[in-house]
Amino acid sequence: MFAADIDSERATSIEDYQNTCTEFINDICKDYKDWVDRYQLEKEETSWRKMDINNVAKITSEWILHYGNTIKKVDIIMNDGISKMAERTAGYPFKFEVIVNDMRQYIVHPRNDIKLNVLALPREGRLVRIGNYQKDQLLLINSNNPVDFTVSMESLNGADILNDYIIIDTKNCQKSDLISITIIVEELVGERVTESRGYSTLLLIL
Repeated sequence: MFAADIDSERATSIEDYQNTCTEFINDICKDYKDWVDRYQLEKEETSWRKMDINNVAKITSEWILHYGNTIKKVDIIMNDGISKMAERTAGYPFKFEVIVNDMRQYIVHPRNDIKLNVLALPREGRLVRIGNYQKDQLLLINSNNPVDFTVSMESLNGADILNDYIIIDTKNCQKSDLISITIIVEELVGERVTESRGYSTLLLIL
C-alpha cells in the first residue's frame, strides 16, 4: 500500500482522505504514463496504454468519491486503481481478461456467489495457467469483510486455452462492501514460465 496508513492518520475527515487519495491517484497516473514512454513502443500502442491509464485514474477517483465512505474502502479502491495502472503500463503480451456478467474491471453484484470468468489465450506454441500472486498466495484479495474463494485445480495446470471460473463467496459481506481481487495468469513454454501478468477487478456488493 502506498502511504495510506500515514495519510489516514493525518486525515481530519473522510472527505479530506478522499481528496488526498484522488490527488495521489492523479499524480501517480503521470508517473505510469512516463514509464510507458520509456518502453519506446509504437506510437499507437503508447497512445492506447496512456489512454487506458487515464481512464483507470478517472474511474478510481469517481469510485473513491462515490463509494469510499470509510478509510478502509478508500484504501481498497485506491490500491486497486494503482494495480490497474501498473497492469496497463506493462500491457498484455497474450489475451487475458476477467468477466462477470459481461462486466470487466469494475463490477456491481448482489451479495451471493460471484463467478469470475478467467479467460486467457496464449501465443502460438505456449500454454497458460493461473499462477500465484506470491509464493504462498494464489490471489491478492482486499476487502472490508472476509471473503472465501474456490479455484478449480485444473486451471492451475498449463492448457492451450484458459476458460474457467473463480468463485467468490460473499456471505460475510454487507451491502456496499468492496472487494478487490488480482488474478495472475502465466504463459509457459513447456514447464517454464515466460510471461506473467495480473488482472485486477473491483467489486461493489449490492
